[in-house]
Amino acid sequence: MFTRTVLVKLTDEWSSQKGRTTIAEHSQIALSAIPGVVSASAMVPADSMALESWDIMLQIHFKTYEDIEPYRVHPDHLAFLNDYLSPKAEIKKVWNWGGI
Repeated sequence: MFTRTVLVKLTDEWSSQKGRTTIAEHSQIALSAIPGVVSASAMVPADSMALESWDIMLQIHFKTYEDIEPYRVHPDHLAFLNDYLSPKAEIKKVWNWGGI
């Protein structure tokens, strides 16, 4: 199993509890529907230290590492990223992780 972890710092307009929850819920549904995704989860900070740096953490799970690139360039992912998430985000950091 491979996991793509995305940390997002939202713009001031969206960095409220309601904004974080709205974006997290929509992201989980939208990303889960993209071909190649085994599952997707979205979380908000559980403590003040996490909240100082990030507003949302997304984890997208794939069966193989090779499934990540088709997901990354899939039109549904690009539409989600370009039309939904990026306009609401100041910073996005992305890492891929693999199981041992």
